[in-house]
Amino acid sequence: MKPLRAVRPLAMARASLAALLLVLPAASGGAGCGGAEFTTGAGGATGGGDGAQAGSGGDRSGAGHDEGHGTGVATSGGSVASGGASGVAAGAVEGGVVGAVDADLRGVRIIAIGDTGEGNLAQNQVADRMSEKCIQVGGCHAVIMNGDNFYDQGVADTGDAQWGPKFELPYDRPGLNGLPFYAVLGNHDHGPSSSGARQAQIDYSRLPVGTGPGKRMTDKWHMPSSYYDVRIRNVHLFGIDTVDFTSDEQAVDMRARVAASNARWKIVFGHHPRYTSGAHFSDNEQIGMSGMFDMQRAIYCGADMYMSGHDHDLEFIDKGRDALCPNTYFAISGAGSKLRASGAPSDARQLFYTDRVEGFAYLQFEGDTLLFQFIDKEGAVLYVKAISK
Repeated sequence: MKPLRAVRPLAMARASLAALLLVLPAASGGAGCGGAEFTTGAGGATGGGDGAQAGSGGDRSGAGHDEGHGTGVATSGGSVASGGASGVAAGAVEGGVVGAVDADLRGVRIIAIGDTGEGNLAQNQVADRMSEKCIQVGGCHAVIMNGDNFYDQGVADTGDAQWGPKFELPYDRPGLNGLPFYAVLGNHDHGPSSSGARQAQIDYSRLPVGTGPGKRMTDKWHMPSSYYDVRIRNVHLFGIDTVDFTSDEQAVDMRARVAASNARWKIVFGHHPRYTSGAHFSDNEQIGMSGMFDMQRAIYCGADMYMSGHDHDLEFIDKGRDALCPNTYFAISGAGSKLRASGAPSDARQLFYTDRVEGFAYLQFEGDTLLFQFIDKEGAVLYVKAISK
């Protein structure tokens, strides 16, 4: 196990929505791919295949294809930075360091974390266990981040000193190096309850790797737009911005992407949960009734799972919870750096819940089977669910 290191900073339209988000409880403990195809939000482009496939106006030239081979990373200007066949697998084994999986392995293995942006001991402990898990299974393909990436107020720009201690350094681990981290935004990252700049997290994806001003330490961070999708072989990931739900554009666009995908597995991930037994139960209901639930359902209804954060706990809710979307499971992985105890009632279809220990979710896709696990910061497997199609 790689020892923990001391964290060091880098030098470097709805009125009701605003009212509701501003009254969210303060976070406890805080200061106040081989075969990937990328599609951004409006004005984005798609990458896939053995090179780049450029598009404009949100074209999805890679969507609907069979398993891709290579990596394309889209930017919001309609251009695509292409990757060769090595793609996500680049640097898989170098000098005994295990990072991303070998491109020849056909399964897909993904880590899901949320509410990570503290830069504290718990975040580093969770990162250690993530690294160990990926090494244990022979490598992972990606990490998805469910928002609230930087507490308490997001980042101001791409040179914000928080990038080092709250993202780059905690995830500088042998089993995580070489992996793409696909991030979405939370209410602490932008919006009425945050002074953080949404565009700064998007623009950080485009910085060259290096040292000094205008550079980033690694190329781990991926957020080509505030909402986007990426396909890794037979798994299609759809990242959404649940803070921005007052416009129909995101719901219409992302719903169409989910419907058009022929991937065997479809996972939607965002920050706010649809169903929760956590401390945000009450205010989440208020925000949801203002329109967020309708936006979420429009997108996740065609997916196998909706993964979220916001509540600082780990929870798994059985399919059938949403009668209009009977085949969708719901999971919360929001214990990436801290916890918050809940006095809310347990969800009627809850299969697992804990707000006692930080941890993460592990998803392993093999053909028609998904193995889902919650793992805590000590490495204990807390919950296992096998899902078959």
